[in-house]
Formats: sequence, C-alpha cells, structure tokens
Amino acid sequence: MVNVWRALVRPRGDARLDLFLRAAAGLALLGIPIILLFPQAVTLVWLAVLSLPANSPLSPILPTAFEPLIMEAAKYEGAVPVTLVATAGYMYMEYVNWRVYMWILSWDRLEGLGSRRTVRWGVDHFARAPFWTVVVFAFTPLPFFVVRALAILHRWPVWRFMLATLLGRMPRVFLYAWFGEMFAIPTWMLVAVILGGTAAVVGGRLLRGEPVLAEVTTAKAATTTTDTA
Repeated sequence: MVNVWRALVRPRGDARLDLFLRAAAGLALLGIPIILLFPQAVTLVWLAVLSLPANSPLSPILPTAFEPLIMEAAKYEGAVPVTLVATAGYMYMEYVNWRVYMWILSWDRLEGLGSRRTVRWGVDHFARAPFWTVVVFAFTPLPFFVVRALAILHRWPVWRFMLATLLGRMPRVFLYAWFGEMFAIPTWMLVAVILGGTAAVVGGRLLRGEPVLAEVTTAKAATTTTDTA
C-alpha cells in the first residue's frame, strides 16, 4: 500500500500538469460511486471533472472550453445546480492558478518585473480598488490572468482575491448556464467552438515554431535553469 501511494504522489513532470491531472482523476474516481447511487447526477459529475482542465494553466491547448461545457450541461440540468458545480470547479482551479503564478513570479529571471514602469503603473491602479477590479475582470471577458498577476505583485491576500473572484465569476457562469438552458444550442455547434479554439491555439504555435506544450516547456526550462545555477 505504501508503494502504491508513493507511485501515485511521485512527480512525473511539470507540477501544474501533475496537479490538475491528479485532481481530475481523483474527482472522476469520486464520481463513480456518486453516479452509481444517483444516476441522474451524471451530467453534474462530468461537468465537475471537466471544469478542472478547462480552467487549468494548460487550458488553451485542451479541448475543454469552459463556457460551451456550461451551456451543454445546462441542457440536461437546471441553471442553478450547473452554476454551483461549475463555479466550485473554477474556484478550485483559480486557487491552483494563483499558486502557479506566485511560483512563476518568484523566478530569478522575473525578479525585476515589479520595477518596470508599465507594471508599476498597473499595480498602482489596481491598488486603488483591488476588490472591485477583480470583480469586474472576473465578470467580463477581460483577460483575468492580468489582474491575477497584479494582485500577486501587490501582495493582496489570497482570500480577498478568491472572494472577489467568486463574486464576479458566479453571475457570469449563471448567465452562460441560463443561456444554455433557455436556447439549447446544438451539441455539434458547441463541439465545433471547443475544437476550433483548441485548433487555433495549437496551429498558431506550430506555425510560429513554438512547442505545442509551451507552458510546460517554459516551466521546465526555468526550473532547470534555477536548479543548475
């Protein structure tokens, strides 16, 4: 049993990839008895499982776009339970993303990032209303990774960041769930959006000569550089 546990927890690659794959696998295993006991919950279980990779640091290259998944699930379950499950998965991965960004921003090569004029400008403006800035970014299509990085550079407490994220993200998730429940967009259209977005990201990286797993490659290179320095 000890050997099995060690095999399960032993790092096998990039820490981010390990973390969300194991979390998704654990949630999937937990979902098996839930589905056996409550077969009607199958939609919410697969939504919970897929919400992890859909919001992971590697989500741009995975065919798991979050919003189409929410709309698809809402065709079979009500908007409220879909919102609660999807938001829970998102918040878990957002906490992971926070930790990942803290790790990245602590790299030696990024030590002087906070002293750059544009970054200082962003941090200063963020500091004027950090809570509502996060709420607005979480609710709108604005790039959320920007405000996440600013919050970390500002040394804003993670619990406040998570609370503001929840306040802004949950209504957005509900709107997608409500839209999916009311209009029942055909599955093939949602699949086309998911696969099309993934293909665009992967194809763009290949055309630019970048590795498909650019996130993992960059993290490994930086870690190797730090370890050998």
